[in-house]
Formats: sequence, C-alpha cells, structure tokens
Amino acid sequence: MSLIEDKLEKLRDLLGKMRYVSEGEYVLADHTNTFREYASVALDALKELYEYYKAKFGEELQVVEDNIQMAENRLKFLERVKYGDVVATRDHNIIIDCLKSIEASLIEIDKSLWLASMEELYRLYKEILYAL
Repeated sequence: MSLIEDKLEKLRDLLGKMRYVSEGEYVLADHTNTFREYASVALDALKELYEYYKAKFGEELQVVEDNIQMAENRLKFLERVKYGDVVATRDHNIIIDCLKSIEASLIEIDKSLWLASMEELYRLYKEILYAL
C-alpha cells in the first residue's frame, strides 16, 4: 500500500470511531482527540496528494499552498485533550477551520485536474479533426 492509501485507511478508521453526541451527553476527550487526529491525518494526505500533483503537472496552486499553510498553523495551537479538560469553542473551531481548508484545497485540485483533462480532450479532438 502507498503512503496515501495508508492515510486514507487511517481516515476511514477514524471516521468509524467518531460518535454523535446528543444534548445532555458529555463530550469526551476521545471525541475531540479523534477529530483532531482526523484533521491532522487529512492534512498529511492532502500534502502528499498535492506533492504528487505538483510533480505530475509541474505547477503550484497558490490557493492550495495558502490553505495548507493556514491548516498547519492552526493545528499547532491544538493540543490533545485529557479527561476533565474543558474543550473550548476555540479548540473545536480550529478543527473546523482545518477541515474547511482541506476541503477547499481538494476542490481547487479537482478543478485544476478537470481543466487539465479538458485541455487534453480538446488537444485530442483537434488532432482527430485535422486528421480527417
């Protein structure tokens, strides 16, 4: 398995550990730590995917660069939670900020891949057209 596949497997495992919490229930340290770990692994997977993208297409996407930097900076502020720790809204929102940055980056890479595939299709179309 490749590193990216290992990370995707880890993400699936973490998703399986996530639980809904109903009103009146306690949010446990494990709940927050699982989300934190998910954001960290997802960021690592994004960085690996982006490195592959850059190597394959020879271009950088500034939006992705900025989002990765923002997510890395935000995750530095987030520590593991222990039993009895209070989880501040700031901590929760840091995780959300990271996940939204990762999502935005994946959308940007997807758009760029779509454009690249359309350019390739157009090139092939012109070749076929001129061959006729």
